[in-house]
Amino acid sequence: MNRIDPFDVLLDFEKRCRQNAERLPAAGDIEDKWVGVGFRIGDDKLIADMLEVGEILDVPEYTKVPGVKSWVVGIANVRGSLLPIMDLKGYLLGVDMQHRKRGRLIVINYKGFRTGLLVDEVYGMRHFFVDDQSNEQPHVHNSISPYIKNMFSKENESWPVFSFENMASDERFSKAAL
Repeated sequence: MNRIDPFDVLLDFEKRCRQNAERLPAAGDIEDKWVGVGFRIGDDKLIADMLEVGEILDVPEYTKVPGVKSWVVGIANVRGSLLPIMDLKGYLLGVDMQHRKRGRLIVINYKGFRTGLLVDEVYGMRHFFVDDQSNEQPHVHNSISPYIKNMFSKENESWPVFSFENMASDERFSKAAL
């Protein structure tokens, strides 16, 4: 009687797996990638580094806060924590969003303080190779340009990189009271 040794079956299986396995990329084969979240403020399509974005939410119920600038939408209870909500279009362009409930919130964490930033639209994640980075000066609204770090171009589409960190550190943003 011809018996098959289970260990031989495993050795044969390993041999065939190794023969058919794809080679892992070498360190030189891997291209550096950059990931961001695309969004719109007014007519400007922008992107922010994924590392600066905590989460993206629909606009929750919020309570208005008296004695603050018009671009301070209010404060909301999100999962048991208070979240201030700021209208980026109002802050940057001086024109408050007409239908705030239709917007989306990009939540950032700046120095341990979470803030919800209301934008017109969120396009989701965008992936770029570091080589897609461009030194061209992007065409954005003048009040947005101080917060633009660089730009990525891909498939005839340009994405200026908006820095939430630079904006949050701006003294004008932190002085929201009237």
